[in-house]
Amino acid sequence: MTRQPRLVHFGHASRDTVHRDQFGGKAAGLAEIAGLGVPVPPGFSLAVTLCEEYHQKGKVLPPDTVPLLKEGISSIEHATGLVFGSDRRPLLVSVRSGAPASMPGMMETVLNVGLSREVVRGLVLMTGNPRFAYDTYRRLIQNLGEVAGGVPPAVFQDTLTRVLTREGTSDPSSLDVRSLRGLCDEYEAAYARETGRSFPTTPIDQLTAATEAVLASSSSPRAEAYRKIAPIPGTRGTAITIQMMVFGNMGRRSGAGVAFSRNPWSGEPDVLVDFKFGAQGEEVVSGEAATAGQDVLAAVMPEVAQEVTAICRLLESHFHDMQDIEFTVQEGRVFILQTRAGKRAPLAALRIAVDMCREGLITPEDGIALLRDVDLQGVAIRRVSSPNPPITRGVAASGGAVSGRIVFSRRASRQYGEADPVILVRETANPDDIDGIQCSSGLLTLRGARTSHAAVVARQLGKVCVVNCTSLRIDQELRRVLIGETVIAEGEWVTLDGDAGAVYQGRVEIVQERPEDLLRVVRDWERGL
Repeated sequence: MTRQPRLVHFGHASRDTVHRDQFGGKAAGLAEIAGLGVPVPPGFSLAVTLCEEYHQKGKVLPPDTVPLLKEGISSIEHATGLVFGSDRRPLLVSVRSGAPASMPGMMETVLNVGLSREVVRGLVLMTGNPRFAYDTYRRLIQNLGEVAGGVPPAVFQDTLTRVLTREGTSDPSSLDVRSLRGLCDEYEAAYARETGRSFPTTPIDQLTAATEAVLASSSSPRAEAYRKIAPIPGTRGTAITIQMMVFGNMGRRSGAGVAFSRNPWSGEPDVLVDFKFGAQGEEVVSGEAATAGQDVLAAVMPEVAQEVTAICRLLESHFHDMQDIEFTVQEGRVFILQTRAGKRAPLAALRIAVDMCREGLITPEDGIALLRDVDLQGVAIRRVSSPNPPITRGVAASGGAVSGRIVFSRRASRQYGEADPVILVRETANPDDIDGIQCSSGLLTLRGARTSHAAVVARQLGKVCVVNCTSLRIDQELRRVLIGETVIAEGEWVTLDGDAGAVYQGRVEIVQERPEDLLRVVRDWERGL
């Protein structure tokens, strides 16, 4: 019996067939769109069977893991002319999960793998940009330290805060080369102190550690919780997707973003973009950072905004569904790192299906299939009706309106949620909050972007969501929120307007109507079958 292949290539001139169930949705999607001429960094994927064996053997890497990694790296070197670990033209790679079914943010990612003190010099030589090189190295130490080394994030964050304070700034992008080099020294020392060993300098050791961390994350509590909530039956773990790094932190014409080919909470047909200049992708989807919208991107880099929009339209037409696209811009060049069917709120799902059918992109049968998991009886347009102004505003991230008691933790969410609807309030939500989001009716955050993984999950679950509400002050010790002079204790009521990004004190009137014109179209589809 012939053994199934464990490695496939994508991007560049690869002709490998990439099956979703064997090599994950990420690699399958990238291989498909590369064939359309979409700019995809070259990479490879290791099969889901590797993950299955890893867990079956008590979290021990299968013996062919390192040979497969070396084979895949060799293929990227051949495609790019770069060399993994070189001190002249270094290749750096990202290591991501790639489950057969989309699980946004539930598993780990490691970026900038292959960088060391020696390789930094090669990156400086190749790019002529020492600030970028040391910024990239400090990102790797933190990323690999947290994900593979088990270093608490606060260790690196406290170190960064201390350096920023010393330099009189709050923005890491304003640190100069000297400060960044010193920060790398402090990060290496923190890694050694926390783990009892030096930061790994051999590229293949870094790659192996990152690969194992991603494999291990496929059985993490948040991944298991998501599979139950989504739900995803018959899960098989994850593939490993490894790509040549492209750098959103390289300069002023660089950055990282997420684009939805349609609005994922209202269903409106315009492209929706969140973009952060000078950033790498995890900063956007983690929920930590505020972002700029498509208007700002279009004003600063109009050609990039036009290309992203054109790619959104191409991929939506090709896949016959709304797309969620992750991309990086490196010095004005656009690279697509992922495309998948976008998670959407129930109302958006209804409007998108109807609009795409009217546009000729899908058939009525396709439209019914897109709505298969949507409770059409529960779909409604909910709006706040209040003579009083909101007490604050944030960024709308999932539409509708809801009143609930505020809570600050997953535990309190479950406690209060047994009797009344609750609004989960967080400084920034991350995938670890999935249980709390599931138990809540709404999500309100101090920081974050509308395309973060937490906001994506909230929309998928039909929760109202307002992010980046920067006027919030959260007092965890006294369990209260301060908005200006207004104090709201845990358990007191607020109302969220997810379409306007508005927050109201107390319970206010919410009016509801059914989208009968859209529902009538679907009923006509069903009668015609």
